[in-house]
Amino acid sequence: MPPDSFSVPIMIGAAVLALALAGVVIFHIRLRRDLAKVRGELVQARQAHEHLTRETSARNQWQGQVERQAQESVEQIREARAQQDLLRAETEHLISKRIPALLSHLRAPHVIVPGVQNPALAGTDIDRQHRAILEALTRGVREEGERIDEAAQAVVRGAMSRVQTQALRAQDLLAGVQQRYSGDEHTALLREVLGLDMFNELMIRRVQVTGIACGATPGLSRDDTYLVDLMVGAISRVENFEQRVEGPANHLRRRIGVAARAAESILLITAELLANAVHHSHGTLKVTIAVHETNTGAAIVIDDAGVGLNEDQYARATRLLSGTHPVRLIDLGNPPHTGWAAIGRQAAHYGMQVTVKKSAFGGVQAVLNIPTALLVEMPEDSRPSVLAPEPIRAAVPASATALRSAHVAAVPAPAPAPAIRLEPVASSVRPEPATTPEQRQAPAGDLAPLPQRRRQSPTGPRPSRGQGGSDGSDDKLLTTPEEAQKRWGDFQVGAEAGRREALPPQQHDITEGI
Repeated sequence: MPPDSFSVPIMIGAAVLALALAGVVIFHIRLRRDLAKVRGELVQARQAHEHLTRETSARNQWQGQVERQAQESVEQIREARAQQDLLRAETEHLISKRIPALLSHLRAPHVIVPGVQNPALAGTDIDRQHRAILEALTRGVREEGERIDEAAQAVVRGAMSRVQTQALRAQDLLAGVQQRYSGDEHTALLREVLGLDMFNELMIRRVQVTGIACGATPGLSRDDTYLVDLMVGAISRVENFEQRVEGPANHLRRRIGVAARAAESILLITAELLANAVHHSHGTLKVTIAVHETNTGAAIVIDDAGVGLNEDQYARATRLLSGTHPVRLIDLGNPPHTGWAAIGRQAAHYGMQVTVKKSAFGGVQAVLNIPTALLVEMPEDSRPSVLAPEPIRAAVPASATALRSAHVAAVPAPAPAPAIRLEPVASSVRPEPATTPEQRQAPAGDLAPLPQRRRQSPTGPRPSRGQGGSDGSDDKLLTTPEEAQKRWGDFQVGAEAGRREALPPQQHDITEGI
């Protein structure tokens, strides 16, 4: 075969092979391109998967946190509900138990205010807040109570002042009726008037005590007065005094009087202590009253055989009689017993002291100590009233009497003193028993001197009996002081007797006790 016949198939085969190789190359290139593309997609898919995995993990972690937070929230809600229930229960305990107990405690200190209901709350914020509420309530109640009590006391003071004024006017009218109808032909009328006068006197004392307990003054003023006269006046202000009071026993050794500024207060205190003793004393034993001179002044001692007091009552009496503690009307009971409160106010105002203790008869012994600053030495030309008791002199041994007689015999008799004319005074007087200068000076030698107040002598001469007056009527005789003394003394004795007959024994008023 010619050479050209072999080259054509070879060339064709070479061409086919070249085409096949080109196709393979092209296929390989495409395949590598597709593989690279697939590899890129796989990388992207892996990255997406990793991202998804991370997101899933983060989501799971967040979900776990959310679950934990939800659980914690549930626990907190449960605890908050428990705290709320505990606070609600404690608040209900505060409202229903502690606040009412506190209000009762403010009225009666023996009532105990309970603490927190749950001991676990002691010292916590809830406990402190509730205590702050109770303290604020206490301050508010006390301030409001004081304001209301002050207003009530002001009302009582005003009312008692008006009542006392009218009662004193009635007393003046009754005194005028007694003087106009003092003859024997008006005995029945005078007896009734004296009974009205006694009841009016009791009303004045109750009005005075009530007003003083609310901060008022006694409403009466006196001159310097003998202490024994004040005791007699205090006894006359007590109902059924002639049957229930024994005395007074006068143990004074000097002419002791009470300064004008404190005379009415001492009379009022003594009358109130006597009235209380008579009110609470039963049986045949009478209430005794005596006055003594002490190193610091004078003392009025009142003993009764009554029911006595227990320890709480003694403590309350001591607190009220001291006058140093504020007293409210609500603390005086219902009906209010204002006696001790009034006595305490007056005693504290004038520096006096009133003490109570158990008496020898099982009742109460009340002692009023009057300081020397309130006492005065009464003038020599004045005398106590005819109703005042004579001083009780201690018995002198026979040997001392003999020595004194010999001493008096050895001393020359003094020259007779000139006659002294006493001025007629409003109060009844009675001459003291005659005593020698040694007898008057001996008891007072061991005692401190009292302040002295001398009565001023009249500036001009006084007309004597038988001399004409200023109007020139020579035939009209003037009443001498002795006659005026006797007439006024007889009048007071008759008035006292009529008052005793006009007042039959009656049951005591429940308001009489202190």
